[in-house]
Amino acid sequence: MSGAVIIGAGPGIGQAVARRFAREGYPIALVARGEETLRAAARAVERSGVPVLTLAADCADEDALRAVLDRAVAEHGLPDVVVYNAAIVQADAPGELPARGHLEAWAVNVVGALTAADHLAPAMAQRGSGSILLTGGMPEPKWQYTSLSLGKAGVRTLVRILDQRYGDAGVHAASVTVDGPVAPGTDFDPDDIAEHYWRLHGQPRQRWEHEVLHTARSAPSVLAGLLDAWQSAFDRHQPAEMASLFSPDALFQGISPSLRRGREEIAAYYADVPEGTTARVDVLGEARLSERLVSGFADVTFTGPTGEDRQVRLSIVAENREDAWLIRQYHAAPL
Repeated sequence: MSGAVIIGAGPGIGQAVARRFAREGYPIALVARGEETLRAAARAVERSGVPVLTLAADCADEDALRAVLDRAVAEHGLPDVVVYNAAIVQADAPGELPARGHLEAWAVNVVGALTAADHLAPAMAQRGSGSILLTGGMPEPKWQYTSLSLGKAGVRTLVRILDQRYGDAGVHAASVTVDGPVAPGTDFDPDDIAEHYWRLHGQPRQRWEHEVLHTARSAPSVLAGLLDAWQSAFDRHQPAEMASLFSPDALFQGISPSLRRGREEIAAYYADVPEGTTARVDVLGEARLSERLVSGFADVTFTGPTGEDRQVRLSIVAENREDAWLIRQYHAAPL
Protein backbone atom coordinates (compact mmCIF):
# COMPACT_ATOMS: atom_id res chain seq x y z
CA MET A 1 0.00 0.00 0.00
CA SER A 2 1.15 3.54 -0.77
CA GLY A 3 -0.28 5.11 2.34
CA ALA A 4 -2.39 8.02 3.48
CA VAL A 5 -1.84 11.76 3.24
CA ILE A 6 -3.49 13.79 6.01
CA ILE A 7 -3.72 17.50 5.21
CA GLY A 8 -4.61 19.45 8.32
CA ALA A 9 -3.01 17.08 10.84
CA GLY A 10 -3.77 19.07 13.94
CA PRO A 11 -5.11 17.75 17.23
CA GLY A 12 -8.59 16.33 16.94
CA ILE A 13 -9.83 14.80 13.70
CA GLY A 14 -6.55 15.09 11.76
CA GLN A 15 -4.48 13.17 14.28
CA ALA A 16 -7.29 10.67 14.93
CA VAL A 17 -7.59 9.85 11.23
CA ALA A 18 -3.81 9.49 10.96
CA ARG A 19 -3.79 7.07 13.91
CA ARG A 20 -6.68 5.09 12.41
CA PHE A 21 -4.95 4.51 9.09
CA ALA A 22 -1.60 3.88 10.77
CA ARG A 23 -3.24 1.16 12.85
CA GLU A 24 -4.02 -0.61 9.57
CA GLY A 25 -0.37 -0.39 8.52
CA TYR A 26 -0.60 2.59 6.14
CA PRO A 27 2.48 4.79 5.81
CA ILE A 28 1.43 8.28 6.85
CA ALA A 29 2.29 11.70 5.43
CA LEU A 30 1.24 14.55 7.72
CA VAL A 31 0.72 18.08 6.40
CA ALA A 32 0.22 21.10 8.67
CA ARG A 33 1.44 24.70 8.91
CA GLY A 34 3.26 24.52 12.25
CA GLU A 35 6.27 22.42 13.18
CA GLU A 36 4.98 21.82 16.71
CA THR A 37 1.69 20.54 15.33
CA LEU A 38 3.60 18.17 13.06
CA ARG A 39 5.81 16.91 15.89
CA ALA A 40 2.78 16.18 18.08
CA ALA A 41 1.02 14.40 15.23
CA ALA A 42 4.13 12.36 14.43
CA ARG A 43 4.46 11.26 18.06
CA ALA A 44 0.81 10.14 18.04
CA VAL A 45 1.33 8.04 14.89
CA GLU A 46 4.86 6.67 15.36
CA ARG A 47 3.79 4.27 18.10
CA SER A 48 2.03 2.28 15.36
CA GLY A 49 5.42 1.54 13.82
CA VAL A 50 4.58 2.77 10.30
CA PRO A 51 6.72 5.17 8.24
CA VAL A 52 5.78 8.77 9.04
CA LEU A 53 6.63 11.84 6.96
CA THR A 54 5.99 15.37 8.27
CA LEU A 55 5.52 18.18 5.78
CA ALA A 56 5.04 21.87 6.62
CA ALA A 57 2.86 23.90 4.28
CA ASP A 58 0.11 26.50 4.31
CA CYS A 59 -2.87 25.00 2.46
CA ALA A 60 -3.69 28.43 1.02
CA ASP A 61 -0.26 28.52 -0.67
CA GLU A 62 -0.79 26.53 -3.87
CA ASP A 63 2.89 26.15 -4.73
CA ALA A 64 3.81 25.06 -1.22
CA LEU A 65 0.97 22.55 -1.02
CA ARG A 66 1.81 21.03 -4.41
CA ALA A 67 5.47 20.80 -3.40
CA VAL A 68 4.81 18.84 -0.21
CA LEU A 69 2.42 16.53 -2.04
CA ASP A 70 5.21 15.80 -4.51
CA ARG A 71 7.48 14.95 -1.59
CA ALA A 72 4.85 12.62 -0.14
CA VAL A 73 4.57 10.80 -3.48
CA ALA A 74 8.35 10.58 -3.82
CA GLU A 75 8.64 9.11 -0.31
CA HIS A 76 5.65 6.77 -0.10
CA GLY A 77 4.30 6.57 -3.64
CA LEU A 78 0.94 7.75 -4.96
CA PRO A 79 -1.34 7.65 -1.89
CA ASP A 80 -4.24 5.30 -1.52
CA VAL A 81 -6.19 7.94 0.38
CA VAL A 82 -5.97 11.72 0.78
CA VAL A 83 -7.79 13.33 3.70
CA TYR A 84 -8.30 17.09 3.60
CA ASN A 85 -9.07 18.30 7.11
CA ALA A 86 -7.80 21.89 7.00
CA ALA A 87 -10.22 24.71 7.83
CA ILE A 88 -10.39 28.22 9.24
CA VAL A 89 -12.98 28.09 12.02
CA GLN A 90 -14.03 31.56 13.12
CA ALA A 91 -17.18 33.31 14.25
CA ASP A 92 -18.28 36.00 11.82
CA ALA A 93 -21.74 37.35 11.08
CA PRO A 94 -22.72 38.69 7.65
CA GLY A 95 -20.86 41.96 7.04
CA GLU A 96 -18.35 41.51 9.87
CA LEU A 97 -15.55 39.95 7.83
CA PRO A 98 -13.97 42.03 5.05
CA ALA A 99 -13.76 40.59 1.56
CA ARG A 100 -10.09 39.75 2.04
CA GLY A 101 -10.96 37.72 5.14
CA HIS A 102 -13.57 35.75 3.21
CA LEU A 103 -11.07 35.06 0.43
CA GLU A 104 -8.49 33.84 2.95
CA ALA A 105 -11.04 31.53 4.59
CA TRP A 106 -12.26 30.23 1.22
CA ALA A 107 -8.66 29.56 0.16
CA VAL A 108 -8.15 27.18 3.09
CA ASN A 109 -11.65 25.75 3.45
CA VAL A 110 -12.23 24.93 -0.22
CA VAL A 111 -9.47 25.89 -2.64
CA GLY A 112 -6.79 23.95 -0.76
CA ALA A 113 -8.91 20.81 -1.09
CA LEU A 114 -9.34 21.49 -4.80
CA THR A 115 -5.58 21.97 -5.19
CA ALA A 116 -4.84 18.66 -3.45
CA ALA A 117 -7.42 16.82 -5.55
CA ASP A 118 -6.21 18.41 -8.76
CA HIS A 119 -2.65 17.39 -7.92
CA LEU A 120 -3.33 13.74 -7.08
CA ALA A 121 -6.71 12.64 -8.49
CA PRO A 122 -5.62 12.36 -12.15
CA ALA A 123 -2.90 9.86 -11.25
CA MET A 124 -5.33 7.99 -8.97
CA ALA A 125 -7.79 7.82 -11.86
CA GLN A 126 -5.07 6.49 -14.15
CA ARG A 127 -4.29 3.83 -11.54
CA GLY A 128 -8.01 3.11 -11.17
CA SER A 129 -8.33 3.50 -7.39
CA GLY A 130 -8.03 5.95 -4.53
CA SER A 131 -10.05 7.92 -2.01
CA ILE A 132 -10.28 11.68 -1.55
CA LEU A 133 -12.04 12.38 1.75
CA LEU A 134 -12.89 15.89 2.96
CA THR A 135 -13.93 17.02 6.41
CA GLY A 136 -17.27 18.81 6.23
CA GLY A 137 -19.40 20.52 8.83
CA MET A 138 -22.33 22.89 9.23
CA PRO A 139 -25.00 20.58 7.79
CA GLU A 140 -27.23 23.63 8.03
CA PRO A 141 -25.76 27.14 7.61
CA LYS A 142 -25.39 29.32 10.69
CA TRP A 143 -25.30 33.09 10.27
CA GLN A 144 -22.96 33.36 13.27
CA TYR A 145 -20.36 31.38 11.25
CA THR A 146 -20.85 32.84 7.80
CA SER A 147 -17.45 32.15 6.25
CA LEU A 148 -17.35 28.61 7.63
CA SER A 149 -20.91 27.90 6.46
CA LEU A 150 -20.01 29.07 2.96
CA GLY A 151 -16.84 27.00 3.02
CA LYS A 152 -18.53 23.81 4.13
CA ALA A 153 -21.19 24.25 1.45
CA GLY A 154 -18.29 24.51 -0.99
CA VAL A 155 -16.81 21.27 0.36
CA ARG A 156 -20.09 19.45 -0.25
CA THR A 157 -20.24 20.75 -3.83
CA LEU A 158 -16.59 19.94 -4.45
CA VAL A 159 -17.19 16.31 -3.51
CA ARG A 160 -19.90 16.05 -6.14
CA ILE A 161 -17.69 17.67 -8.76
CA LEU A 162 -14.81 15.29 -8.00
CA ASP A 163 -17.15 12.32 -8.23
CA GLN A 164 -18.46 13.52 -11.59
CA ARG A 165 -14.92 13.99 -12.89
CA TYR A 166 -13.12 10.97 -11.42
CA GLY A 167 -15.71 8.58 -10.01
CA ASP A 168 -16.03 6.48 -13.16
CA ALA A 169 -12.27 5.99 -13.08
CA GLY A 170 -12.38 4.50 -9.59
CA VAL A 171 -11.66 7.52 -7.37
CA HIS A 172 -14.02 7.71 -4.40
CA ALA A 173 -14.76 11.29 -3.30
CA ALA A 174 -16.69 11.77 -0.06
CA SER A 175 -17.05 14.06 2.93
CA VAL A 176 -17.54 13.45 6.63
CA THR A 177 -19.86 16.16 7.94
CA VAL A 178 -19.44 16.75 11.66
CA ASP A 179 -22.46 18.37 13.30
CA GLY A 180 -20.93 19.53 16.56
CA PRO A 181 -17.77 20.53 18.48
CA VAL A 182 -15.07 17.85 18.41
CA ALA A 183 -13.85 16.77 21.85
CA PRO A 184 -12.62 13.47 23.35
CA GLY A 185 -15.12 11.60 25.49
CA THR A 186 -18.15 13.27 23.91
CA ASP A 187 -20.56 12.30 21.14
CA PHE A 188 -18.02 14.00 18.86
CA ASP A 189 -14.96 12.06 19.97
CA PRO A 190 -12.35 12.35 17.19
CA ASP A 191 -11.58 8.62 17.36
CA ASP A 192 -15.25 7.85 16.66
CA ILE A 193 -15.31 10.33 13.81
CA ALA A 194 -12.13 8.81 12.33
CA GLU A 195 -13.97 5.51 11.86
CA HIS A 196 -16.07 7.13 9.14
CA TYR A 197 -12.98 7.89 7.07
CA TRP A 198 -11.71 4.33 7.36
CA ARG A 199 -15.12 2.91 6.44
CA LEU A 200 -15.52 5.23 3.45
CA HIS A 201 -12.08 4.29 2.14
CA GLY A 202 -12.91 0.60 2.35
CA GLN A 203 -16.35 0.75 0.73
CA PRO A 204 -16.84 -1.36 -2.39
CA ARG A 205 -17.54 0.77 -5.42
CA GLN A 206 -21.16 -0.35 -5.79
CA ARG A 207 -21.90 0.95 -2.28
CA TRP A 208 -20.00 4.23 -2.30
CA GLU A 209 -21.39 6.98 -0.10
CA HIS A 210 -20.49 10.58 -0.83
CA GLU A 211 -21.40 12.13 2.51
CA VAL A 212 -21.56 10.77 6.04
CA LEU A 213 -23.16 12.87 8.76
CA HIS A 214 -21.82 12.47 12.29
CA THR A 215 -24.37 13.70 14.82
CA ALA A 216 -24.80 13.49 18.58
CA ARG A 217 -25.99 10.08 19.67
CA SER A 218 -28.61 11.84 21.78
CA ALA A 219 -30.09 13.60 18.75
CA PRO A 220 -33.83 13.01 18.34
CA SER A 221 -34.68 9.97 16.26
CA VAL A 222 -36.01 10.93 12.84
CA LEU A 223 -37.84 7.62 12.40
CA ALA A 224 -39.33 7.73 15.89
CA GLY A 225 -40.93 11.09 15.13
CA LEU A 226 -42.19 9.99 11.73
CA LEU A 227 -43.56 6.69 12.96
CA ASP A 228 -45.25 8.32 15.96
CA ALA A 229 -47.20 10.48 13.49
CA TRP A 230 -47.80 7.45 11.26
CA GLN A 231 -49.14 5.39 14.19
CA SER A 232 -51.44 8.20 15.32
CA ALA A 233 -52.94 8.56 11.84
CA PHE A 234 -53.18 4.77 11.43
CA ASP A 235 -55.06 4.30 14.71
CA ARG A 236 -57.52 7.03 13.68
CA HIS A 237 -57.91 5.48 10.22
CA GLN A 238 -56.85 8.61 8.33
CA PRO A 239 -55.47 7.36 4.96
CA ALA A 240 -54.85 10.82 3.50
CA GLU A 241 -53.01 11.97 6.62
CA MET A 242 -50.86 8.85 6.52
CA ALA A 243 -50.06 9.34 2.86
CA SER A 244 -48.95 12.92 3.59
CA LEU A 245 -46.09 11.47 5.66
CA PHE A 246 -44.62 9.97 2.48
CA SER A 247 -42.73 11.81 -0.25
CA PRO A 248 -44.75 12.37 -3.44
CA ASP A 249 -42.70 9.74 -5.29
CA ALA A 250 -42.37 7.26 -2.41
CA LEU A 251 -42.06 3.52 -3.04
CA PHE A 252 -44.30 1.44 -0.81
CA GLN A 253 -44.80 -2.26 -0.19
CA GLY A 254 -47.12 -3.26 2.59
CA ILE A 255 -48.20 -6.75 3.63
CA SER A 256 -49.48 -7.45 0.13
CA PRO A 257 -46.73 -8.13 -2.46
CA SER A 258 -47.81 -5.41 -4.89
CA LEU A 259 -45.50 -2.39 -5.15
CA ARG A 260 -47.15 1.02 -4.92
CA ARG A 261 -45.80 4.43 -5.81
CA GLY A 262 -46.87 7.89 -4.69
CA ARG A 263 -49.30 9.26 -2.15
CA GLU A 264 -52.50 8.44 -4.01
CA GLU A 265 -51.73 4.72 -4.20
CA ILE A 266 -50.51 4.68 -0.59
CA ALA A 267 -53.71 6.37 0.63
CA ALA A 268 -55.76 3.78 -1.28
CA TYR A 269 -53.84 0.98 0.44
CA TYR A 270 -54.52 2.35 3.91
CA ALA A 271 -58.17 3.04 3.03
CA ASP A 272 -58.59 -0.75 2.65
CA VAL A 273 -57.35 -1.45 6.19
CA PRO A 274 -60.37 -2.39 8.39
CA GLU A 275 -61.41 0.42 10.72
CA GLY A 276 -60.56 -0.34 14.32
CA THR A 277 -57.14 -1.78 13.45
CA THR A 278 -54.36 -0.32 15.58
CA ALA A 279 -50.56 -0.38 15.48
CA ARG A 280 -47.83 -0.52 18.11
CA VAL A 281 -44.40 0.61 16.87
CA ASP A 282 -40.93 -0.16 18.25
CA VAL A 283 -38.09 1.59 16.41
CA LEU A 284 -35.07 -0.75 16.40
CA GLY A 285 -32.49 1.70 15.12
CA GLU A 286 -31.59 4.17 12.43
CA ALA A 287 -28.51 5.34 10.57
CA ARG A 288 -27.79 8.71 8.98
CA LEU A 289 -26.78 8.04 5.40
CA SER A 290 -26.28 11.72 4.69
CA GLU A 291 -27.54 15.11 5.79
CA ARG A 292 -30.89 14.40 4.11
CA LEU A 293 -31.25 10.59 4.24
CA VAL A 294 -31.95 8.27 7.18
CA SER A 295 -32.60 4.54 7.06
CA GLY A 296 -33.70 2.15 9.76
CA PHE A 297 -35.91 -0.65 10.98
CA ALA A 298 -38.96 -0.92 13.22
CA ASP A 299 -41.14 -3.74 14.49
CA VAL A 300 -44.89 -3.14 14.30
CA THR A 301 -47.66 -5.17 15.90
CA PHE A 302 -50.98 -4.66 14.13
CA THR A 303 -54.06 -5.53 16.17
CA GLY A 304 -57.24 -6.14 14.21
CA PRO A 305 -60.78 -5.16 15.23
CA THR A 306 -61.38 -8.63 16.68
CA GLY A 307 -58.14 -8.64 18.68
CA GLU A 308 -55.87 -10.78 16.49
CA ASP A 309 -52.23 -9.63 16.26
CA ARG A 310 -49.91 -9.58 13.27
CA GLN A 311 -46.25 -8.66 13.55
CA VAL A 312 -44.15 -7.17 10.76
CA ARG A 313 -40.73 -5.63 10.41
CA LEU A 314 -40.55 -2.32 8.58
CA SER A 315 -37.55 -1.21 6.54
CA ILE A 316 -37.73 2.54 5.99
CA VAL A 317 -35.75 5.24 4.24
CA ALA A 318 -36.65 8.82 5.16
CA GLU A 319 -35.67 11.94 3.24
CA ASN A 320 -35.53 15.55 4.35
CA ARG A 321 -37.36 17.76 1.85
CA GLU A 322 -37.60 21.47 2.56
CA ASP A 323 -36.90 20.91 6.29
CA ALA A 324 -39.54 18.18 6.63
CA TRP A 325 -38.76 14.48 7.03
CA LEU A 326 -40.85 12.22 4.79
CA ILE A 327 -40.86 8.48 4.17
CA ARG A 328 -39.25 7.81 0.82
CA GLN A 329 -39.25 4.01 0.87
CA TYR A 330 -41.33 1.63 3.00
CA HIS A 331 -41.24 -2.16 3.05
CA ALA A 332 -43.11 -4.45 5.45
CA ALA A 333 -42.07 -8.09 5.96
CA PRO A 334 -44.05 -10.53 8.17
CA LEU A 335 -42.22 -11.83 11.25
